[in-house]
This record gives sequence, C-alpha cells and structure tokens, in this order.
Amino acid sequence: MPTELVTVAEIARHFIVNSGYSFARLEKADLDISSGQWRLIFDVGVTTVIKKTVVVDNSTGKVVGFE
Repeated sequence: MPTELVTVAEIARHFIVNSGYSFARLEKADLDISSGQWRLIFDVGVTTVIKKTVVVDNSTGKVVGFE
C-alpha cells in the first residue's frame, strides 16, 4: 500500500481530476502517523487560488476525505 509521497500524490491528483478540476498543483503534503492518513493540499484554481484538500488512507490507498 502507499507509503511514498509520489504514490499518494498520484492517487489524490487522479481523484481531483475525476472531481472536475483540470488543473491541480500540489502545495503541501503531510502524513499523520497517529491516524495513518495523508493530507494533501492542492491549488485547483487557474487564475485565482482555490484550495482543495484530499485525505488518503495510508494503509488502503483510498481517498477518505475531500474538502
């Protein structure tokens, strides 16, 4: 299962694109060891900054949150 940032970022970016955003630039990624979840913050705005957060479970590689 995912433990590398590159793998988790690909999962999150794929989710963002499937959610209707054609542009996504990764701004920050953190692994919370206690919960076993990655929190990735993307800028999805083309001309203005629009931030979206994707939470990926590290053990399953599944998206478990999106804000």
